[in-house]
Amino acid sequence: MPYVIIDTSSILFGFKYRKDVFDIARYKLTGSKLMISRGVLRELNRLSQNKGKKGATARAALLTIKYKKIEIDNNNAVVDKWILSVARKLAGPVVITNDTELSMRLKALDVKCLKLTRDGLLK
Repeated sequence: MPYVIIDTSSILFGFKYRKDVFDIARYKLTGSKLMISRGVLRELNRLSQNKGKKGATARAALLTIKYKKIEIDNNNAVVDKWILSVARKLAGPVVITNDTELSMRLKALDVKCLKLTRDGLLK
């Protein structure tokens, strides 16, 4: 079962445009196992302290992760470093990120990267 690693940028982008990256990934990448790291939770927790839309978005994302029982890797490293490390170790992973720099680094390692669009597509 291939892993789909989801970055904080795609989670927040999806919630901003009312798209659930977790449901989209499960539908488009049937049979895959979705995974985030403790670092993603740390980033979302930090952002959830903000007032306004960004804080509300982060709080909604945290509730969704808990409700949907997304697999959480216990590694608490910086998220980009964790993604790069895990993507090298796993066989055929897919990374969903809206971070252009991270995407370029992963593609240089021949890791499949997808980006969530405003329309809720993975490209």
